[in-house]
This record gives sequence, structure tokens and C-alpha cells, in this order.
Amino acid sequence: MATTDLGNRHDFDGSERLRSAESALRDARDALRVERRRTVDEREAFEAFRSRLRGIAAEATPTAGAGPTAGSPAMTGGTSNPSRFRGGTGSTGPGLVAVRNAYQETVMSVPHYEEEYNDTYERSLAAEFSPELAVALTREPTLHERYRSSLLARTTEAIERREELVDVVESESASVARAREDLSPIVDEVTTFARRDFEMADFGALDAYRARLNVLDGTCDEIAARRQRERMDGERSTNVGEVVSDVQAYLYRDLPVTYPVLAAVAAVGGRIESVRIDVERAMIYGDSDVNPSDDGAMNHD
Repeated sequence: MATTDLGNRHDFDGSERLRSAESALRDARDALRVERRRTVDEREAFEAFRSRLRGIAAEATPTAGAGPTAGSPAMTGGTSNPSRFRGGTGSTGPGLVAVRNAYQETVMSVPHYEEEYNDTYERSLAAEFSPELAVALTREPTLHERYRSSLLARTTEAIERREELVDVVESESASVARAREDLSPIVDEVTTFARRDFEMADFGALDAYRARLNVLDGTCDEIAARRQRERMDGERSTNVGEVVSDVQAYLYRDLPVTYPVLAAVAAVGGRIESVRIDVERAMIYGDSDVNPSDDGAMNHD
């Protein structure tokens, strides 16, 4: 690397770029590991809930003092009787109590539930199944067969969504790992370039350096293009996109960047560009036999 003040500044900035690239990919890998573990936990919890739900019998509708039916004010959210579910069982039938207990002891008991969701029972039902089914399971006096059947079907759908998300996470993890593998030798080579004293190299060597840096820059472009294709193909091949509008934004919601692989590629590309500028500057000054440290325009002291 050139020993001028400007060259040293480029080297510092470039090192920061490479560290940010490595950090982005490492954070992405860690986020995906957490997401996969949580998704598997949820899938297993819904499977346990479905198993228990199959053993819960539906109840006959009371002939006297019957609770609200579909379309009544209670079913449409017009009224709410807290004693039926909150603060005691009240007139809630044993089937609904059994459903509640099963749900709370499985789905709502995953290790990350409070941190990620922190929902009430009714809100969780509404989010996972539907607001209408949540009302039926918390405001009706008994567990009707139609609601039990609907709950079983929706639970299976919840399981399938988690299975698809696990596939997406695993595919994304492979894509991130591939990007890290491809970028690693580029980072090593650019770092080696940056340590050279370009002022001491002849024009032919500098021209060869520039040509190689151009190749590395083109490789970064190819990695970025492949990454974009993998993202689009992955979202089209699953139904996750129907639930999550931007899979990348969802998976990396807790990271400082939404697209960590592209951010890493951009950081490495920026480092390549800064080294190439130093090479080209050395070519210019070497050709004119002018030391950049003697150029007032280049002196930043």
C-alpha cells in the first residue's frame, strides 16, 4: 500500500469495509440459526396441540340457555362476557377449557413465546387461525364440532407453514454460506493487495494489479446477481411470501441491514474500488515521475 496519508486513510476505511462485510454475514448466519430453532419449536408445539385436540370431544349445544351462535352479537364481537373465559371458567364448557389448556401448554409454551409474541390466548388464536374462530373458542359456551374441525384444519395449516418456513431458512442458510465461501478468498486477495507498496511497483505490475482487481470486482457482481436470483426463486417456490411480504425483511428483522449478503458484497466491492484507486493513482504518478507526497493537492496534513 502507498505510504502517503491518503493511502493510509484508504487502508483504514477499507479494513472497516471488510469487517462490516464479515459482520453482516456472521449476523445473518446467527439470525437464521435462531429462526430455524424457533420455527421448529413452533411446528412441534402445533403438532403436540393437534394431537391433544384430536382427543377432545365436541359438545352438544345446550337446549336451554344456549350461548351465542354464528352471526349473533357475541360471535361478531359485539358483546363480551369476561366470566366466560377470563377470570374463571364461568359457563365455558369443558371442551373449550380443554382446548385452552392444550393450546397454552403447547403453542404458548415455546421458549421464545413471550419475547416474540407476548399475546393473550384470544389474540394468539386470532393471529394463527382467524378472528372468527378465536371468538367462537372464547365466547361460545361449548365446543361445537364445526369449530373443532375447523381448528384441526387450521392447526394443520399452521404446521405446514412452519415446515415451509424451515425449508426457506435452510435454503437461505445455504445461500449465505455459499456467499461467505465465495467472498472469503476475494477478501484475502484484496487484503494482500492492500499491503503492497504500489509506489515501488513498475507500471507493468500495477497494470496487472488493476486487471486482477477488475476480475475480482466482476466476481462480486456475479455473486450479487446470483444472490438476487436465489432470493426471487426462493420466494416464488414457497407460499411463505403469501404470509410475509418480504422474506428477507422478516428473517433479518433484528439486524441493522435487511439484505446482509448484498451489503457484504457491496462492502467488499467498495474495498476493491478503494485499492484500485490507489493502484491507478500510483500508475499516474509513476508515469509522470511525481511523488504523490509532493503534490499539494494530495497533501491532507
